[in-house]
Amino acid sequence: MISAIVLTRNEEDRINSCLESIKWVDEIIVVDSNSQDKTVEMAEKLGAKVYKREFDNYVNQKEWAFSKTSGDWVIYVDADERVLELLKQEILDLISKDEYSAYAISRRNIIFGQEEKYGPFWPDWVIRLIKRDNFIKWVGEVHEHMEFKGKLGYTKNSLLHLTHRDVEHVILKNLQWSKIDAVLRLKANHPKMSSWRFLRILFSELFNQGIIRRGFFSGTVGTIDAILQTFSMVTTYIRLWEDQQPKPLEEVYKEIDQKLINDNFKY
Repeated sequence: MISAIVLTRNEEDRINSCLESIKWVDEIIVVDSNSQDKTVEMAEKLGAKVYKREFDNYVNQKEWAFSKTSGDWVIYVDADERVLELLKQEILDLISKDEYSAYAISRRNIIFGQEEKYGPFWPDWVIRLIKRDNFIKWVGEVHEHMEFKGKLGYTKNSLLHLTHRDVEHVILKNLQWSKIDAVLRLKANHPKMSSWRFLRILFSELFNQGIIRRGFFSGTVGTIDAILQTFSMVTTYIRLWEDQQPKPLEEVYKEIDQKLINDNFKY
């Protein structure tokens, strides 16, 4: 028996195709974190077991979802991923042979409407298929990963990842990750941010994304992605700079307003 887990939040434009691609599993578990659209209604209509849980972090969300499954094998699928037919057939064959404890699956990434295979976008291995008895836990707050007992196998076929749907989607996702990342760097006592550190980060990340990861050599889409990923990294450090200030900026502005009122708006 195999169970599939899908974590959701406002995924009504993606959930139908995702669940259709995994309807062959024995059990679909959807864990939703306060969707304001029709995600839950659509998932239930397609036969998924839907649970609601307030989101705190991905590690806790994924482990809680795992506790709701009953299959001997469990596969995690994101709402913007699709299990292609060849991968489905391979998974069914692999779990019948039972040679490995877990499997990493490559992802074919659709970036701004076209498939990209440079740098970080191929083979883009992710550990998603795990035998229940060998699962230990999820770890990490950014780019979390699974810990398990036993040997890791690799599939021949891939997930299809429909990511980078538009600029707004990418920026909103990057803003979410940068907030988490900034807090982690603050907890690690990162050196105080300054103008020269921002410049170093800007140019080093442009070099990393554009040259090392070959974004600038991969056409218009590659260049766009390199710029957006650099923006995400710089945003992380701007958030870190904010967190390093002696008092929150919101409090600073409240104090300015209060002083203006007290001084009859003389500034």
